[in-house]
Amino acid sequence: MPRHRKNGRNRPRTPPNLVYRTIQATGGPTATCAALGVSDPTLKRWRREGTVPDVRVVLEWAALVHPEAEAQLRLARRLAGLPATPRARRP
Repeated sequence: MPRHRKNGRNRPRTPPNLVYRTIQATGGPTATCAALGVSDPTLKRWRREGTVPDVRVVLEWAALVHPEAEAQLRLARRLAGLPATPRARRP
């Protein structure tokens, strides 16, 4: 019996990552660039990488999507490539 092959046609061009989903949540790439004051190539690079290295932009972006502080910080940590909640400190 032949092995089952994956259907390559049903694969998205860019894998949907957190940066991609938050771009859509903020109103699309044009609205996101205007709100954050970044260029389109910068936003595309962050989308490819799946994380945002600029701390100021991460916090502003999280504030755009979530007005409440707890969800805002959780999203900011995830955009920066960190776990959503910080690890518990050992005494």
